[in-house]
Amino acid sequence: MSWKKDGVGDQHSVWKRRFLATAVCLGLLCVLLLAGIIGLLLYQRNLLNNLTAERDQLQTSYNTLTAKQDQLQTNYSSLTKERDQLQTSYNTLTAERDQLQTSYNTLTAKQDQLQTNYSSLTKERDQLLKIDKYVKCPQDWIRSSCSCYYISPDEKTWDDSRKDCQARGANLVIIDSREEQALIKAFNKKAWLGLTDREVEGTWRWVDGTPLTTSYWKKGEPNDLQGEDCALVDNTQKDPVVAWNDVPCNHKNGLICERQVCLVYQ
Repeated sequence: MSWKKDGVGDQHSVWKRRFLATAVCLGLLCVLLLAGIIGLLLYQRNLLNNLTAERDQLQTSYNTLTAKQDQLQTNYSSLTKERDQLQTSYNTLTAERDQLQTSYNTLTAKQDQLQTNYSSLTKERDQLLKIDKYVKCPQDWIRSSCSCYYISPDEKTWDDSRKDCQARGANLVIIDSREEQALIKAFNKKAWLGLTDREVEGTWRWVDGTPLTTSYWKKGEPNDLQGEDCALVDNTQKDPVVAWNDVPCNHKNGLICERQVCLVYQ
């Protein structure tokens, strides 16, 4: 009996020691587990803080990039608008340049054609002058350049004077330069000019139909007193280029006829 009792006691002690050991192990395991949990929590908190800091940093960077993006977008829009305006200006200038180039080419072609015509006419003129310098004026006529002048001793009306000149193969004198005006004035003859405004009052034309462009009227002339529709050169004036007067066509005055004997290109 004592052996069994002692055996049971020893077994109980064994179990008790095992229980205590297990409890201690469990306690240590709980402590370790708690320490691990605490360490994990601390790690997670630290990680969370780091992530929060990184998030804040990223948010700041994001906000900065967003602001830069907005600025870049604004700049891009402005540059796009400027580019479009420049493109429009470029297109306009290109069109104008092309138009000017076309006009330039046209004018160049016209210039070349005119130069060719001018050269041809110059050659013709030189040939004509070589021939016409041998042409003599009729007797009692005065030659100057390419014109022959006849100073009639008679006095007639403007119409009769013109008929007289036409019968001589000429016409009443037509003055087309200052030099010719000085020549006619030097003849010292009060004589009819081939100039009238009978068709349209105030519109003076030469007998060849050309309009009057350069004139040498006396001061206050023409004044159309008493229907003065025909012009004459007045020999009483000293100034050679202030010598014309308008008088009635039925008055009788001297006459100067002019005949062209060569072609002159001015």
